[in-house]
Amino acid sequence: MNAETLRDHVLANDDDLRDAIELLLQRANQRQMWLLFIDGRGRLGEPIMPMADYPRDPLETVTVEDLGEVGHAQLLMHRMGLLRELTDNAAIVLVWERRGDDVVGGEDDDIRIWARAMRRQAAALGLSLRGQFLLHDHGVRQLHADDWL
Repeated sequence: MNAETLRDHVLANDDDLRDAIELLLQRANQRQMWLLFIDGRGRLGEPIMPMADYPRDPLETVTVEDLGEVGHAQLLMHRMGLLRELTDNAAIVLVWERRGDDVVGGEDDDIRIWARAMRRQAAALGLSLRGQFLLHDHGVRQLHADDWL
């Protein structure tokens, strides 16, 4: 797999997905979240969207016209689900980018808090969240349940 063939490569397992993310994003530059999609054939879908300045607290509420008062995580996952449907993709992938090492932990680690909240919201909304990853100074690592529990 290389940059030219990335879109044609079936991402059959988590290692393939991690390798694709590392090829695409390489290393962390700032605090942001990347939204990626997987299409119905298991390939990287479009669009690929960065989101800088996402809120610190995924549970803080906001009022929006169509959903009423909801937490940031619920709002974002709802919107991601709509975008997934509009673009005819099958699954969502989240990449949490931040400067530093690959360690996730502690009650106040915002990657941990966001990953947990987004996993819960995907389940509540019935959306396929294929995986969550941390993009750090040295590459990419997949986040697992023990990272957010």
